[in-house]
Amino acid sequence: MKVRFYGRLGEMLGAEIDVDPPAGTDTVLKLREVLVQTYPDASTDLRQRSRACIADTMVSEDHKLLGTETIEFFPPLSGG
Repeated sequence: MKVRFYGRLGEMLGAEIDVDPPAGTDTVLKLREVLVQTYPDASTDLRQRSRACIADTMVSEDHKLLGTETIEFFPPLSGG
């Protein structure tokens, strides 16, 4: 599974990584927890300061993952 990061997470972890999550990692929330275990220094940004997006659509934490999609994590956005 490809995971892309933007903003501060991109600066910390790189723009894109390949992740082979363990069995049972079937939701966005569970993927976040796998990423937090792998990158503990980014835990606050992964847990609280990013939104998940799949195929140009923001998805919820309970969104089911197929394991073949690309998931992107965006920082909070502000308008003006």
